[in-house]
Amino acid sequence: MYTPKNIDDIVFKSEEEKARIDNILSKHKPFPAAGKNGILLFGTWGTGKTTLARMLPNLIEQTKGGEEANAEFIQCITGENGSALITKITHQASLVQNFNASGYHYFVLDEIDILTSTAMSSLKAAMNMPNTIFIMTTNYLNKIDKGVQNRSIIVDFNAAPSKAWLPLANKILTDNNVKNISDEKLLKIIDECGGSARSIIDAISSIKSSIISSSNVIRIDTRL
Repeated sequence: MYTPKNIDDIVFKSEEEKARIDNILSKHKPFPAAGKNGILLFGTWGTGKTTLARMLPNLIEQTKGGEEANAEFIQCITGENGSALITKITHQASLVQNFNASGYHYFVLDEIDILTSTAMSSLKAAMNMPNTIFIMTTNYLNKIDKGVQNRSIIVDFNAAPSKAWLPLANKILTDNNVKNISDEKLLKIIDECGGSARSIIDAISSIKSSIISSSNVIRIDTRL
């Protein structure tokens, strides 16, 4: 199964949205700065938000002279009010030693719309702590506290148009030594996946095995 390894393996909804991330990683846009120390990725299910969110701490740390970031990944869970979670974040953020060369504490919060309003308010307060960077994902931007949004660079991560997937699709095929698959055929496969990055990558990665299976079919001459 193909696994994205860098920012160019991520398919964004538009060049404008990709530029929001590229500008941070190229240091054209200072981050964190001007009261913004969060990156909030929002969009429908399966578009690759969590994959990118997991990548970003390392990529940001590298722009600050470090290598692999020591990041805390937190999966928000339905049924938990999140208060203990935010207390844990606040405690870790207050520690002087964080093992990152940059001096920053990285927190990746997946599906933060699940947090209660009380926990969301506590998160807003936690984001005021110095030397912290928050990478967050949500399916529902309207459920996120305005204060959290205001402290974040917001990236629309809804489904990318099918044509935007062609460069990555062709790269996956090339890496698997699969040739002579037309863009027209690829677009049909991509369209059938309904914008889900998981489904698209799985479908493209499965083309080679489908070709092998087809070539191994024993054909029986019905005229005998």
